[in-house]
Amino acid sequence: MGGRHMAAAHKQELKRLFEQGQSHTEFLAAATHRKEMWDRNTATPTVLQLVTFRFLPGHTEAALAIYRNDALPLYRQNQDMVQFRAYREVESPVPLDLMVVSRFRGMQGMDASNESLRELAALAGTSMGALYGAISDHAAGHTDEFVTLLPGLGTGAHASRLTAFIRYRIVPGKQERFETLLREHVAPWEARNGVSSETGRFLVSDGWDYLRMISFSDLHGYETWWRAMHALDVQDELEAITSRRQEIILGTLTDFSVR
Repeated sequence: MGGRHMAAAHKQELKRLFEQGQSHTEFLAAATHRKEMWDRNTATPTVLQLVTFRFLPGHTEAALAIYRNDALPLYRQNQDMVQFRAYREVESPVPLDLMVVSRFRGMQGMDASNESLRELAALAGTSMGALYGAISDHAAGHTDEFVTLLPGLGTGAHASRLTAFIRYRIVPGKQERFETLLREHVAPWEARNGVSSETGRFLVSDGWDYLRMISFSDLHGYETWWRAMHALDVQDELEAITSRRQEIILGTLTDFSVR
């Protein structure tokens, strides 16, 4: 539905509620809910690209040097890339040497970023293909994943030393219930307790449905959060509708951060 038609429908629905004789409080509550739904449906979603690398033995530092010396200067000039972060393994059940996460204003923002990087690289006398090819020469393998963030299912991102990346595979047909539990129970609890969190739905992945990112200053903070989560009333239901979960804890490479 186009933005103009959605706005008209939004106004018509509020008019209908008012004409039904709802109390002022009920009308305001309905108006607030409608505005939240309008904002959620019309706002450009943030899209993440996550690239996870396994490097050849002894090649990690060489790959990091290419990022640091050649790619990061271009990223800093690229205003279409909202943010760039790099992480190293702290605790992980799967082998990885580096994860890089880029943020964009929707898929359109990703396309604009790619075009900007091509132009910036050309001005620098190189190409993004050459830079990424040089990094790939040091890699034993890598995976690409794309995630769209879901407003209301987290408290927002904040700079931190550690981040837990938790992937969820949900029982078929239970995705909506999973989102409801996060929105109505988990995210409000995290907000009350000062936990920084984000939730996204995978667009491209190896069979995962959702990604949650939880920020901590140390491992003790993660353990405290995890114990408290297990004490929530909805935890049993969350476990029941989750067919698989994977947790990795990564440390931020602060000198690689862009914006």
